[in-house]
Amino acid sequence: MAGTWQTLSAADPNAGTLASVDTSLQETKTEVPSAMVRIGDTENPDLKGILVLSDTDKAMVLPKVASPHLNIIDPAPGLVVYDTTAHQIAVFNGQGWSFWGPK
Repeated sequence: MAGTWQTLSAADPNAGTLASVDTSLQETKTEVPSAMVRIGDTENPDLKGILVLSDTDKAMVLPKVASPHLNIIDPAPGLVVYDTTAHQIAVFNGQGWSFWGPK
């Protein structure tokens, strides 16, 4: 129905009951604790982590944001960006911003 909101959740707020959800496919699967994503060098199996960026001649490029402490409204703890105004790295620790750059 064009122009009307449709609920996407399993619960129907108007009915006051939970909708039926088929989870049978998920119930047959187990989580693999060793699962990871590796980008770059796949020859070194000793690299541990959920996301591993590994290469000998490439590096990660951070998102670029002008004055992130002013322009990112609700930063998540651990957020890391490159501040294009101050030319330094900005890290949000959940309480405040830290800035890393040359002295």
